Amino acid sequence: MRKYQQLVLLVISCLSVGILLMYKTENNRLKYVLKYVNFFGRNDAAVLRRLENGTKDDLPQAAMWRPLPVWQMIGDSFHAYSAFWIRNELVAGGEAHVLVVGKKGAVVDFRCSLDLLNGRSVQGKFRFQRDSSEPPVDDKLSNFTSYHFFCQVSRDFGQPGSVSFTDITSTKVPVKLRLRSIKPKTQGKESKVSANQSRLPATICVDLVGFNSTSRFARNENAILQFFLFHQALGIDHFLVYNYDDLPEEVIRVLDRTNIHLVGLPFNFPFQQTNGTVSRVRQLIHNDCLLRNVNQAGFTLLLQPNELFFPNSRFTADGTKGSVQQQLRHFSSETTRFELATMSVCYDENGKFLPDNSQYDPERRAPYKLLLNRLELPPSQLLASTGEVELALSAAFVHRYVDCDHVGRDGLHDWRNGVRQDFMEHINGLRNEVHLLI
Repeated sequence: MRKYQQLVLLVISCLSVGILLMYKTENNRLKYVLKYVNFFGRNDAAVLRRLENGTKDDLPQAAMWRPLPVWQMIGDSFHAYSAFWIRNELVAGGEAHVLVVGKKGAVVDFRCSLDLLNGRSVQGKFRFQRDSSEPPVDDKLSNFTSYHFFCQVSRDFGQPGSVSFTDITSTKVPVKLRLRSIKPKTQGKESKVSANQSRLPATICVDLVGFNSTSRFARNENAILQFFLFHQALGIDHFLVYNYDDLPEEVIRVLDRTNIHLVGLPFNFPFQQTNGTVSRVRQLIHNDCLLRNVNQAGFTLLLQPNELFFPNSRFTADGTKGSVQQQLRHFSSETTRFELATMSVCYDENGKFLPDNSQYDPERRAPYKLLLNRLELPPSQLLASTGEVELALSAAFVHRYVDCDHVGRDGLHDWRNGVRQDFMEHINGLRNEVHLLI
């Protein structure tokens, strides 16, 4: 009799365990369903827009890559990357602005002309200047010099499609460069209003040229993917990727199913790059980034994939109250550059989300300044502007994820201890949005 009782108890126990496991499984499924029911029930267009929908907005900015920049020879010792047509606003005429590098010590002696869309060719006045990043004294670490070439005309001959340069000291053969017109064509008030409405709130130029492709961060495609998704959560959908071929194919494939716009730009730099030329090559990319975004976006910044930008609010299309644009309006229009505090955060490849990396090395300094650029001044003033303000840590900062193989004497600190509660809640909100997409 006792054996039968034990058998019955064993059967009941097994049934109880089975029922418990079944209810636990159903409970987990219910939680999963409720999570996404709650997500889709939110009135959050910014998040819903980031879901895969099979289509992308057909905006004018989709042609930001045209004409495609590429380093090409314009003489025995000089190479040009990109050329921009800048029409004068108050007086007749305009100028072609070209980003150029030349062999160190080479003589600059060129003629130039503008090729109009109607087939005519107009002789221009050539001038040049060394880039501001060039050291006042020639250094021995590089074999090139960065220049800005200009081809000016003082009359309105029509819209030029290209500019030609002839190196008088060598080949004496004109080399034609296609022009990107910076000032959009506007006819009347209605077209001006529509141009302002289609202007992007912000873009990010992605530097894969100087990016350390051997780091632990670079080997983790999920981390690179999060770089784009976190910035998209901030309201930035357009990314200009320099050296686009170095972007992992899997990342491109995943991003292609979102509303993120990748503008792929080559960067076949003609000179050898060394540690001493990193900042100057970065400045070349920065110059092209600024000129390419003028009249296309309100703000832009140049980042590498291991650099995550955290403002205390989001970018919005209309610059509503509380947005990044609205918070920066109290600065003078002459202030075009906002320096961002940068923390060297130790990257743990076992962590799932980038903000979960909490330890940073306060003694490790960034190799360059990170700037949020406001694109309100004319292009010529924008590149020469010295109006720069350092933003407070409570307004924005950047995390630069690094390999912490060697830590400073002060040890590692938790970056969250210096962030206000409302700012931290904002970052956690971004994290939750990215969590729903990965």
